[in-house]
Amino acid sequence: MFEAIVEHFLTQSPLTVMARVVLERVCDAAWVDAAFHEHRCRQYERELLFSDVVDRMSLVVLGMLPSLHAAAQRHRLPVSVQALYKKVNRTEPAVLRALMRGAYARLAPVRCAMGSGDAVCEGMAVRIVDGNDLPARDKRLAALRGLRGAATPGPVPRALRPGPGPGGRRAALGGRA
Repeated sequence: MFEAIVEHFLTQSPLTVMARVVLERVCDAAWVDAAFHEHRCRQYERELLFSDVVDRMSLVVLGMLPSLHAAAQRHRLPVSVQALYKKVNRTEPAVLRALMRGAYARLAPVRCAMGSGDAVCEGMAVRIVDGNDLPARDKRLAALRGLRGAATPGPVPRALRPGPGPGGRRAALGGRA
């Protein structure tokens, strides 16, 4: 399922075997499809399996391909690109929640072997930047609108310290500018 990803790791990283084992463990096609069937309400599968959607999206998320369209073109599907986009856009939150919780549970042995999250980068604090809190109403100042990299006023993206549990966030660091 993740041949292209593994090929990329083969040329770029000595940790290829570990990355492959983790990806195969977390994103096993049979498990992804079973989670989809168990937690879906309105969605259905005919020709396009949900594991195929996850496979194509992973290529984009890991930066191996620039878009979902490119992933669909490179790795042919039995449906149109429009059908793939519709499947992605209509994916139910309950399905995504189940995939995240299931992946977290499936990786418990890896987390236990790694130890605490604070020791991931020795001497450095781990933070998660959450830009989803930015409201649409905050606009750039008129004088700065022509500058692409100009900052916007208002909320600052929150930096969160990772905490225990799936989605466990200890404290938000950030606020209004």
